[in-house]
Amino acid sequence: MPDKTLTVKKILIVIPPTQYHDEEFLETRKTLTDDGATIIVASTAVRTCRGMNGAAVQSDVAIADVKIEEYDALVLCGGSSVPEFFWKDKKLIEITGQAAAAGKVVAAISLSTVVLAKAKLLAGQKATVYFLPRAIDELKEAGATYVQKTLLVSNNLIMAEGPPQAAEFAAAIRAKLSS
Repeated sequence: MPDKTLTVKKILIVIPPTQYHDEEFLETRKTLTDDGATIIVASTAVRTCRGMNGAAVQSDVAIADVKIEEYDALVLCGGSSVPEFFWKDKKLIEITGQAAAAGKVVAAISLSTVVLAKAKLLAGQKATVYFLPRAIDELKEAGATYVQKTLLVSNNLIMAEGPPQAAEFAAAIRAKLSS
């Protein structure tokens, strides 16, 4: 049973407006809310976001309006639309860098790990990403060493390969925020 150790934590979970991995979002949100955290959902706009398996989630804030200092952690969910919506989103890349610089927990799963690369957080580090040659190339171009691991925790950065790791990813975020 959760011990509610995260009741004072406010976590921003970012999802694409369409084609996000339902389980990555739903499992992470459930794990963290069960432990007492407050979850705020961000996307490209305040709207109903649709998952790849049919989940519908209302976002609370547009990425452009996020003030990262209001949050204890930043969680980026994956999905097939991530390259289109996240990889070139200057504001998302900026707040990802700001969160890391402030020592906040920054977690990315699936193709969203590329955002960490674009925020210049992975140079000289091992990194994992959903197995897509284009994504692996993005990590390498940013100076990361790609490793085929399902979960990777490096200081306050948490990366996971994809949907099968949703529960493990969520547990790693909870553990990092509880420590």
